[in-house]
Parts: sequence; C-alpha cells; structure tokens
Amino acid sequence: MTQVGDLPEEVLRMPPSKKGARRKSEIIDAALRIIGQEGLQGVSMRTVAAEASVPLGTATYYFTDKDDLIEAAFARHSQRETARVVSTIARMGENLKSSDVAARLADFVIQGLTEHRTHLITEHHFLNESARRENLQRASAAWLQSLQAHLEATVTALSSSSPKTDARLILAVLAGLEVDNLSTPLEPANERAIRATLERLFAGLDVLWANETTPH
Repeated sequence: MTQVGDLPEEVLRMPPSKKGARRKSEIIDAALRIIGQEGLQGVSMRTVAAEASVPLGTATYYFTDKDDLIEAAFARHSQRETARVVSTIARMGENLKSSDVAARLADFVIQGLTEHRTHLITEHHFLNESARRENLQRASAAWLQSLQAHLEATVTALSSSSPKTDARLILAVLAGLEVDNLSTPLEPANERAIRATLERLFAGLDVLWANETTPH
C-alpha cells in the first residue's frame, strides 16, 4: 500500500494536499512496476497513467515529462534501498564481529534476490541508464555515496584502517553477487555460495585488519 511518508521531500513539495501527494506517489509506484517488468523503454506518460489507473492529464499534471517521472522513480527506489541497508546495519547492534556482518549482509543480498527481486531488476535498469542520462548520474552518485558512508561506519567499527577502500570493496562484492544471481530464481546452493563468499571476504579482511594493527 502506498505510504505518503515514503516519498522524498522533493516529491512531496507539490501539490500540498495529502490526496495529491498520494496520487503522485501512486504514479511513481506505477512507473517502478513498469520499469521492473519492461525496463525504462516501457515507460511513457501514457503507459504509466494506464498502470496507475489515472487519466493521462493527471500524470502530466504531476510530472512535466517522462524524464521527470523517471528521476522521481529513481529517488523513490534509492530511498527504499537505503532504508533497507540502514535497517540491516542497525540490526547488527554494537560490539560487531566480522562474521556477524558477513551473515547480515548475506541475509540482505538473499532477501534482495528473493523478496525484492523486482526491485533489484529495476535498480539495474536505473544504473545502466545512468550512463546515458546526466540527471540519473547525479542521483546514482548520491545514492552510492550514501551506501558507501553507511558501510564505512560499519568497517570503522570493525577496526578497518582504510574504511573508504574496504567499503568500496564490500559494495563491489555485494553488487557482483546480485548481478550473478539475478537472471534466475535463487536456489539453495546459490544461497550457500553467497554466504560462503561473504564469510571468506570478511575472514580475509579480518586478517588484514589484525595485521595492520599489530606492532611489528
């Protein structure tokens, strides 16, 4: 069910009424569904209006054109995925161990590939298109910087001496695991492989961090 509070501030700015914001939210969610099913090429003001069950004039009232709508849809997706990352990290609590972080991030990837598979497909459509659209490039860069910052804080708590580099490494591995497993439904063997990969990654980082902090 659409939640008005799930919208970014820039999306809520106009119109001021809750009913208007809810309608705008429904149009954005309709665009996200189409992108997940057909890619960005399937998006037009007409197809989104039909998916949202609103007149075409309603869609064009809230969004000046297709690019405006796609940018708002990416903002919605980025906000939701960032919230999912933050929630995953928050559940780890204090006194972190590398093995715990590996397990929670494996849960995150597996959940994305099962419960949120369509969202991940949508995400990769956005990221591919950002190579050609300047407005999406800016949105993509801001989103990735946010994810990077959250991971930097996590690895800093694990005594990383190079949190920026280590966070980039972890993000790259997470993205690779998603891409490698996105084309087909996730099987138990794939889940085990994801867990083993992240366990090995963090075991290796643990050794590196220990060596960096041990006096020679």
